[in-house]
Amino acid sequence: MAQELTRTQRLHAGLIDAIDGIVWEADANFRFTFVSKQAERLVGYPLQQWMQEPDFWVKHLHPEDRAWAPAFCTRATQECRPHEFEYRMIAANGRTVWLRDIVTVVSEEGIPRRLRGIMVDVTEERRAREKLEHTVSLLCATLDSTADGVIVVDRHRRITASNRRFHELWRVPPELVDTSDWEKVFAHVRSQVQHPEPFTARIQELYADPEQEGVDLVELRDGRIIERYSRPQRLGGATVGRVWSYRDVTVERRAQAERERLLREAQEAIRVRDDFLSIASHELKTPLTPLKLHLQVLKQRVAAGRPISTPQVEKALAQVARLSGLINDLLDTSRIQAGRLELRHEPVSLRELTREVLADLRPVSAEHALEYEEPDEPLVIEGDRGRLAQVLVNLLENALKYSPTGGSIRVRVERDGARALVSVSDSGIGIPPDQKAHLFERFFRARNAPISGFGGLGLGLYICRDIIEHHGGSIWVESEVGCGSTFRFTLPVMEHH
Repeated sequence: MAQELTRTQRLHAGLIDAIDGIVWEADANFRFTFVSKQAERLVGYPLQQWMQEPDFWVKHLHPEDRAWAPAFCTRATQECRPHEFEYRMIAANGRTVWLRDIVTVVSEEGIPRRLRGIMVDVTEERRAREKLEHTVSLLCATLDSTADGVIVVDRHRRITASNRRFHELWRVPPELVDTSDWEKVFAHVRSQVQHPEPFTARIQELYADPEQEGVDLVELRDGRIIERYSRPQRLGGATVGRVWSYRDVTVERRAQAERERLLREAQEAIRVRDDFLSIASHELKTPLTPLKLHLQVLKQRVAAGRPISTPQVEKALAQVARLSGLINDLLDTSRIQAGRLELRHEPVSLRELTREVLADLRPVSAEHALEYEEPDEPLVIEGDRGRLAQVLVNLLENALKYSPTGGSIRVRVERDGARALVSVSDSGIGIPPDQKAHLFERFFRARNAPISGFGGLGLGLYICRDIIEHHGGSIWVESEVGCGSTFRFTLPVMEHH
């Protein structure tokens, strides 16, 4: 029996020493009474030192653990409850060893008598865990610092990760920030999208093909533009979810649109300039040629001692007037662009002004019948008499010019509430619908090829609009191709005149 007992003891000792951890026993004051041989391998101190030094364990704890670890163990011992905790010991060679201690308290009638346990070396595990925690912390910090809103959703439509920028971008309420319920978050996101149906359809399309990547632009109800990028999340060779990233590109897109607009406007300005220079050179040259001929004829008559012909002089003066009109239009346009078109402010009877303009035009409009329908009252407005006459002359000359086969030109002045309404109608060629919107722009005649044969710089209506608007009125046109045109403008009437 003694031999068998000895053999059993050796077997038990062998088994204990073979355990990959320090098997130990101590009294209630943490003085070791037994320590397995693994102690020397794990921390390097002789077994005798463990048992001979009363405060061996506390003495060799890491300085940062020397206060809390004994306090924790003491409290658990006094309560006679088993406990497990991790701490650091300083090994004989100075290195730090992480130990997980699993402790059982042996008590008698509620009084702790002995402690038994096993210390397992978890240094590599702790290092791996710390490295993992560091990596996760770095990833979280990186994720939260990125300018893109990111959300990761697994194949079961559960949210596995999201960053702060995603919550800010989509204005996620606090109660949804930590949820894993994708459906709730998606409903909140969808409610902000300008066109939710295609937005949802695209998401379903990407989920139907797990390997597909996609980039889309999403317009929000508040005017923002979001660029959405999605790609599969892979673990090993398997697709385990999908990563969605969102970037606010409102500023970039608007800047791009603005650059494109400015480029189009610059190209259009260059084209208008080139067309204008071509038309202007032609229009300015047109009266110069006959003017030169008339002057040469007059010179010859003077040299020959013959009397000067009055019609010849009138023809020369007409060309001078035409040239002067073109130059005045250019000067007025320059003043309008610089904001220096000056207007006088005095009471003007619109009825009398229209009579005077028509009287001046009748001698040069023999092929057309000028009809005038005037109001019973003078319709006095406050404005610049000369500039308003300029508007009427321009509209009437256009009516005459674009009615080459004759016909009637009808002028009507009437009251429309607190405003005077003036209409100039002709039965000429009319204006194509696509050109009406540009009719009051600068140099429109220069790029209106279908009717460019009628001459002019395309500045008259542009000047008319500016004059009328500076008088507090508005001007527009009603026209159909082949059915003539009616130009109308309104002006505020001065009461008590």
